[in-house]
Amino acid sequence: MRERKVRIFYAADIHGSDRAFRKWINAAAVYKVDALVFGGDIAGKIVVPIIRRGPGRLVAEIHGEVHQVSEGPELEELRSRIRASGRYDVVLDPDQKRAYDEYPDRVADELFPGLVRESVRGWVELAEERLSGSDVQAFMMLGNDDYPELEPLLEGRSVRNVEHDVVELPGGFEMISLGYSNRTPWDSPRELDEEDLAKRIDERAERLSDPEQAVFNFHVPPHDTHLDQAALLDERFRPRVEGGQILIGHVGSTAVREAVERYRPLLGLHGHIHESPGAQRLGRSIIVNPGSDYGDGILRGALITLDRRKGVGSWQLVQG
Repeated sequence: MRERKVRIFYAADIHGSDRAFRKWINAAAVYKVDALVFGGDIAGKIVVPIIRRGPGRLVAEIHGEVHQVSEGPELEELRSRIRASGRYDVVLDPDQKRAYDEYPDRVADELFPGLVRESVRGWVELAEERLSGSDVQAFMMLGNDDYPELEPLLEGRSVRNVEHDVVELPGGFEMISLGYSNRTPWDSPRELDEEDLAKRIDERAERLSDPEQAVFNFHVPPHDTHLDQAALLDERFRPRVEGGQILIGHVGSTAVREAVERYRPLLGLHGHIHESPGAQRLGRSIIVNPGSDYGDGILRGALITLDRRKGVGSWQLVQG
């Protein structure tokens, strides 16, 4: 095995932002890394309908503001803005819009999943194109907010779905991945009880040849760390307030924390909690969460150097 330093670029939680995904792919060349790692939550959450109101005239409402555009460059610019912010656009005539309003389940069951699949399929094709001719691989997985049926789309020559395998990063470092989270108030598609999370982690960790030289790519961060702090919510999903202050608590996974403390990996890569970027040492392990500002088209990421002798040689949180 060749001894050398290995640079990886990690990001998560882009939630449908076309601009953020493109920046993640471009990071391979910008930072001259050996591998890209994505920690889950690739899908967006909102569809913005663009309604035809007459010959060549279309209307959309974004954040309560009405936008009127014409066919051609104006429409394409609006669609680009919508996609950059992590939303999906769809052009409908008035009859189609009324049909979806009358049967809203069709939006959740047909329209939205189709738009997500189309977006992810296009992104994987873009990644294959951009990474073609290089040795850089894009190691990807789904997160807790992603539909399980998206998994087959994360496969290509340079793109690899890594959630179910022990994979070898450049330099010979093993990595295991898990995109499920502990329970959340939103009942997202891929959540598990802590006991089941622990079982899945152990199934993966037991296949490692040397856990202490491994990377744990787990979507949810360890509980009670700098990486898992978020506003606590009431039963109506509103931030809880006490004494005029929003209550902040630790919402990460106890199973992930126990696994990091037990197996002592070199590095933990985490996301899930957008508002809690940071890095810290947990036992002998360095754990990192770059956070997320996908709604503004900003990519937050972590640039990390691994060294066979020194372990985590350096880490840096970046954004742009």
